[in-house]
Amino acid sequence: MLNNHNKVKSVFICLMLIMSGLLLAACSQKDDENQHKTAIKEVLGHLFTGPDERFMDLLWNPKYRTVLNNKEENPELDKYLAEIYGPYMTDSYLHPFLSTIGAHYPTFAYDNGYKLSLNNITINQSENNSTLYTFTAEVGYQKNGEEEKTANVEGEVIFSSKVEGKIEGFQYINENGLSDKLRTSN
Repeated sequence: MLNNHNKVKSVFICLMLIMSGLLLAACSQKDDENQHKTAIKEVLGHLFTGPDERFMDLLWNPKYRTVLNNKEENPELDKYLAEIYGPYMTDSYLHPFLSTIGAHYPTFAYDNGYKLSLNNITINQSENNSTLYTFTAEVGYQKNGEEEKTANVEGEVIFSSKVEGKIEGFQYINENGLSDKLRTSN
């Protein structure tokens, strides 16, 4: 009788350990998903709010640029980008992000007198790839106190499989003509 009791006890303990492991894994996956969604929201918030006067000054003011070994450098801009985007992007992706899309909308808005606001974001994780997320951002744009107009910007974000919680790819899929609208000065 005592032997049967020990077997039942052992089976119960094993089942509890397995269930605890599954619960812990599910919670951990949910934490990763929440961390990734937070990173996407922060990056989109920086891109579509403003324009950020400090960023524009560092980007375009020649006093911050130096040429070293025939290569232009901007240590102040690098420092600022590391502060703003560094917590969310891999080190190797910061500069490609800026040169491809990071300055795109803020520059158009700044050059033509538009104010940008991020009104709403929908983020979904891919069912087939845990590092891939899609987003739709409702971006407001307004000029000279006129009524705010909106455009939906859709894109994809890829998180690194090597650096936990860091973005290593970001692309727009459909921006519904927002860049064209921001390029107009009238």
